[in-house]
Amino acid sequence: MQNRLIILLMLAVLILSGISIAEDMCSAEAETCAVEPPRGYAETENVFSPVAKDAICIIYFYGDGCPNCAKLKPYIEEVKAAYGDKIAIYEYEIYHNVKNYQMYSSYCGLQDIAIEERGVPFLAIGNAYYMGVTQIKSNLEPKIEELLESGERICPIPEAGTCGNVKQSADSNTAIKNFKSTLSWPLVIGAGLVDGINPCAFAVLIFLLMFLLEVSNSRKRMVKIGLVYTVAVYVTYFIAGLGILSIIQVSGFSSWIVKIAAVLAILAGLVNVKDYFWYGKGFTLAIPESKKGIIERWTKKSNIPAAIVLGFLVSMFELPCTGGVYLAILAMLGNNVTTAQGIVYLLVYNLMFVLPLIAITGLVVLGMKAEHIERWRTSRKNLMKLAMGLLLLALGIAMLLGWI
Repeated sequence: MQNRLIILLMLAVLILSGISIAEDMCSAEAETCAVEPPRGYAETENVFSPVAKDAICIIYFYGDGCPNCAKLKPYIEEVKAAYGDKIAIYEYEIYHNVKNYQMYSSYCGLQDIAIEERGVPFLAIGNAYYMGVTQIKSNLEPKIEELLESGERICPIPEAGTCGNVKQSADSNTAIKNFKSTLSWPLVIGAGLVDGINPCAFAVLIFLLMFLLEVSNSRKRMVKIGLVYTVAVYVTYFIAGLGILSIIQVSGFSSWIVKIAAVLAILAGLVNVKDYFWYGKGFTLAIPESKKGIIERWTKKSNIPAAIVLGFLVSMFELPCTGGVYLAILAMLGNNVTTAQGIVYLLVYNLMFVLPLIAITGLVVLGMKAEHIERWRTSRKNLMKLAMGLLLLALGIAMLLGWI
């Protein structure tokens, strides 16, 4: 029964990580089609012919099966023929392609287009966008003429990766607006490190190493099991983070999720600060007592398969301790970066998160007694809570005020 429960938990995380489909179907004006979540997971890349270096970049979103998109198609072809290599229209189908839908949803979210007002056909050119047959037909060619006359070249959605040498305008509305100013590597690295210095993960690893010292004198075995446990924690957190990031970006509610994450971060921060002064009194963010027995049983197996399961279980059970910081960072990533950039940030963040675990394993292997590390952890537990609480409060307040 216990093994079945563990397998079900693992499957739940894997399923969560694969979710990247919004559940809300959106509608817009009469001459647009409802925006449907992708019905498949096609990852086919769009292939484009070479275009002139100074061509005007136009991003066009449509859906297969959308009658208004089909109605507009002849006009799009006429515009292509009329302007030739002066323009480059890049077309993205969003009903069946997750990546294209995600890009569309992210752009709409940052333009503050309400869910119920979104639709296709949808076209972005320069620092403007047009939605619906009438809007596109009325505004596309005048906008092209305006850009040809001014000589200005703006990449409307840089994450599309199609604009070649076209430079992004400082005042353009893009899907990665204010990216460099809202996120920084020091913030992500610092948050990962502070998040990693938490009593929950420390306690389990130290208990595991103490048990290994009792049953085996093999340093090599300790290194293997300690590192396998750490890798399992890393992979579980990364997969869960990637799944949550995808949901945030595809949902179109990224700005609201940032606010919700900010409030949760502040609440979790207050609980952690409370624990510094009155630890154990009232509500506390910790691994539930009901789960500690399961963790202890798997710890005593002291083999590599058990270390993998233990890493997964601890990652799930310790979310009350660490979820606040992680969700805050994921919300900021979801509102500011593309999926590819988000993956890089998550890889580094989670490396910082497990770095303290790697350090503890190394110290024990080098001869430091696990009991000494446990005493140090217990004596500094309140300070760890205070550091976590202050970080969460700072992140939450800064996110609410729009500083990051």
